[in-house]
Amino acid sequence: MKRVMVACGTGGVTSKNIAMKIEKFLKEHKIEAKIDTCKVVEIPDKIKIFKPDLVLAATRLPKLDCPTISSTALLTGVGLDNIYAEILEVLQKIEER
Repeated sequence: MKRVMVACGTGGVTSKNIAMKIEKFLKEHKIEAKIDTCKVVEIPDKIKIFKPDLVLAATRLPKLDCPTISSTALLTGVGLDNIYAEILEVLQKIEER
């Protein structure tokens, strides 16, 4: 099971909206994932506990020791296919380990 963390400025509606879209997308591609949401400022501490395979954020992220993807396209719809392709690429590489 993959672990995906979604962050936004307040850890509220934006991150939950993105998380729902990611969850649906991953189910369609038969990828089991646990998805958690948080505030960007919580990421360093939450990474230690949740140990995500991928972090998505609609805002700027600090430097992290795991793959990150800007997920603004999931809100705007602009470049959506590229973001989904990038998510698949990252998660499929993790499967190869």
